Amino acid sequence: MRELERLLAWLVQRESSQDSDWLIELVGLLRPAKGEADQAAVERIDALCERLQASPELARALARHFFTLFTGRRQRHLLAETGVILESGFSAGLLSRLTRRVLPEVPDQRLWVDLMGMVFSQRTDGGWVAAVGAARWARLLALLRDAGADEADVHRGQAQLRAETLRALSLLAHRLATLGNDAALLRYYTPPERHDSPFLAQAAALLDWCARAGAAALEGAALEEASTEPVLDRIAQCEQALAQVRQLAHEQGTSVALTRLLLQARQSTRRIRTLLAIVEAQDRQASNADIARLFVSLVEGECARRSLRKLWSRSTDMLALQVTENASRTGEHYVSETRREYWAMARSAMGAGVIVGFMALAKILLARLHLPPFWEAFAFGLNYATGFVLIHLLHFTVATKQPAMTAARIAAVVDEERDRGGSLERLARLTAQISRTQFIAILGNVVLAFPVAMALGWLWIEAFGASVTDAAKSAKLLGDIHPWHSAALPHAAIAGVCLFLAGIISGYYDNRCVYARIPQRIASLAWLSRLIGPPRSTRLAAYVEHNLGAIAGNVAFGFMLGFVGFFGHILGMPLDIRHVTFSAANLAFGLVGAGFAVSAPEVAICLAGLVLVALANLGVSFVLALQTALKARGLRLQGVREFVRVLGAEWRRHPGSFVVPPRGSEERQPH
Repeated sequence: MRELERLLAWLVQRESSQDSDWLIELVGLLRPAKGEADQAAVERIDALCERLQASPELARALARHFFTLFTGRRQRHLLAETGVILESGFSAGLLSRLTRRVLPEVPDQRLWVDLMGMVFSQRTDGGWVAAVGAARWARLLALLRDAGADEADVHRGQAQLRAETLRALSLLAHRLATLGNDAALLRYYTPPERHDSPFLAQAAALLDWCARAGAAALEGAALEEASTEPVLDRIAQCEQALAQVRQLAHEQGTSVALTRLLLQARQSTRRIRTLLAIVEAQDRQASNADIARLFVSLVEGECARRSLRKLWSRSTDMLALQVTENASRTGEHYVSETRREYWAMARSAMGAGVIVGFMALAKILLARLHLPPFWEAFAFGLNYATGFVLIHLLHFTVATKQPAMTAARIAAVVDEERDRGGSLERLARLTAQISRTQFIAILGNVVLAFPVAMALGWLWIEAFGASVTDAAKSAKLLGDIHPWHSAALPHAAIAGVCLFLAGIISGYYDNRCVYARIPQRIASLAWLSRLIGPPRSTRLAAYVEHNLGAIAGNVAFGFMLGFVGFFGHILGMPLDIRHVTFSAANLAFGLVGAGFAVSAPEVAICLAGLVLVALANLGVSFVLALQTALKARGLRLQGVREFVRVLGAEWRRHPGSFVVPPRGSEERQPH
């Protein structure tokens, strides 16, 4: 506090000026030093407020110097732009940030947007300013405004700030009108006939209000005549239109550009509401609170404007939203609520198990060809991709493909519950439904993949007089799923990552198919209609609409599994994959190849390895998919302990429901 006392004493002795060095020094004294927690800044702000409250002379000096900084400087760009996304895309944002780091801009002292960057120049500033909290900043502002009530410099600074706020509102009105009439948004929203666009209407109303408010300020009149109610009504209409566009985008597909546009428009409406509340406020305490909250968001926005990490996070959020919306709807098909759905899932999984047995045999035979590494990886990938696509075409289910879909479904439920204030019971019931569906799907895959592979191995011996795998290969197949003598679990985690990426790719193509209206474009192809006839081209278009994403995801997943080992080979790293269903089939081939000369403890260890591989496959892909889906909606699981308590209560009431649907659930329960 000694340095802070020295600075305050210096401000008392010095006449106010446009010099901002003292403010930079003041913030530097309040900022936590390297290694200090944000709580240090909280304590310093509290100490500063106590000192100013005890010494009106220091408070008047600080108020005079602070508000003088607003005279002769433009604040409109700071108020209208900082904290509001302006970049047109990730590439533009990355280029501007890298350019500023290599060749920093020369700050213009006449602009508060540049002065803010000079004062809060550290990347950690947003964190400690937020940690101080709006209430403490409001208290500091109240002390300055009260102390400077009789100071001419303070009045001039406040008048300048008020005028610049009105100009910032004008900028925001024009920007929101432009965003609201962008072609990407008008694709989903068309104003009703005989009505103007709400975005143009809000611009007209807000500009008119700003003109009347400015005239009232010049005349020294009150603002009652310039009511904000018509403006707020127009803003509400804009927000309603944006909500409608977002809902339609969920149903008809979206793009990163549209997601960014909606975010820009939403941020603009919020900033307009904030500035209107500040300008119109009659109660000084409420005004101080609004200004303090705006100040915190401005500092956070300034730090984000320079941060590569924030740019990456925001861009991935937008991409995540684009690829998870369709996945959440697809996830409903992977959740069994009734026993009929449960046993249908079991039959579907069993069908996939049969095909996986043949795919495992095909991979063993391809490995015996000893192809060059690239072509071997390509052959493995083609085998996987063909099998997965065939499983999809036959409406079978691979259990490990479920987590990416069900995680997106959970995120959608969390979003719904947040919007309507629902409880955690529904989420607990959904968790039970997902648990039993995953259980029966894995059981169905394994319970047929294992015997089918064993039968194929026995038939191979009968047909060719030798096992499909020699002793060394059989030992390797058995050793590959040993839980601690092999890298089975890390390799299973790699497979989980591939499953997650396949879900992302599937969601992207599902969204792209709807957004680009690919089915309608296929149905309208004249040459295709002439070739196969209009009815068949319509059915083909409908099939593409419902299956393009799944087929793309299955093909991508297959080639990812095939090439993991190849990339490990060329990088000199022990990379490989372990998939529970294929591991079950390989276990069968290994036992047949070894002539069943395997002890019971070794078989038990292999079975334990299968269970752990399944958990790694499902756990990694589910956690990544859930994190992505929550991130896309700007959510986090609130009240984890409370959710665990509710889930435990659900387990105690209906423990069997986590494995089998309860009796009496033959009819689908309403949501």
